[in-house]
Amino acid sequence: MLIKTYFERVYPHMRSSVFYPSRKNSGIFVTLCFRAAGSNHFPFTKGKSYTSKDVALQRKLYDGSRAMTPEIKTSFNPFDEDGLTLFYKENIESDKLRDIMLVFGIPPTTEANEDCLYRALAIQFRMFIESNTDEADDIVAMEYQKFLDEPQERIESFHPVSTFYPGDQVYFRSKPKPAYQVNIYEKFQHTWEFENVGTQTWRRRRLYFSNHNTVRPRADKDYIDIPDTPPHMGVKITTSMDARGFEEMSECKWIMIDCDGNDCFPNSDIFTFFVDTKFEFEK
Repeated sequence: MLIKTYFERVYPHMRSSVFYPSRKNSGIFVTLCFRAAGSNHFPFTKGKSYTSKDVALQRKLYDGSRAMTPEIKTSFNPFDEDGLTLFYKENIESDKLRDIMLVFGIPPTTEANEDCLYRALAIQFRMFIESNTDEADDIVAMEYQKFLDEPQERIESFHPVSTFYPGDQVYFRSKPKPAYQVNIYEKFQHTWEFENVGTQTWRRRRLYFSNHNTVRPRADKDYIDIPDTPPHMGVKITTSMDARGFEEMSECKWIMIDCDGNDCFPNSDIFTFFVDTKFEFEK
């Protein structure tokens, strides 16, 4: 999907009292989308009277006659998914919900849920920002259905962390950063279940137990290969752990690395879990 197609599907459903259809207002719409999503690239003063010339570049982004430059895309630092979701919730006409669902290919028999739809629209916009072009996969219908199936859990499990590769993003189906309470001699398993929800295909990546030399618990392997994973595909990986007979709380830091050892999500702890080891008498 082209970003101009995205804008053309959303803009006509905005509140007419704010965005009465015009070339000028289409530029203001783009400006406010950008600002709601975390970019200050286009200045905007509330109450100021704008002309079409004031928003000329934004209008060209809207109609597809100009592409977003890398400079524009890096102005989202970080991308504010919550902010754009709220912007849509406050400015899309409530009776236009079904119309937007239809233009994005969501079947008319599907349950209507504005929170799920506006979140899916925000994620689609983020895909354009993280893409190397002005195109991105049309994922609104798919993300909408996922939010219907697991609404709050999915929203809370997105991790907008810093990334080594532009376009990387991960969503956890398993509980992030769990804490295990185990006996000092116990062996147990930890499972990560997560999904590639970015635009990069994960190739030749691994999970690495980065602090294995400084904590007591041991894993059967400090490196675990991640299968090649394209966007919108999931991964399930299990490691066996040994508490190793010492009472303490341990933070087991795992990271995703590429084939050169680069941390794909630097300075984050999204693959970390905790082990609280205590001595327990056998009954």
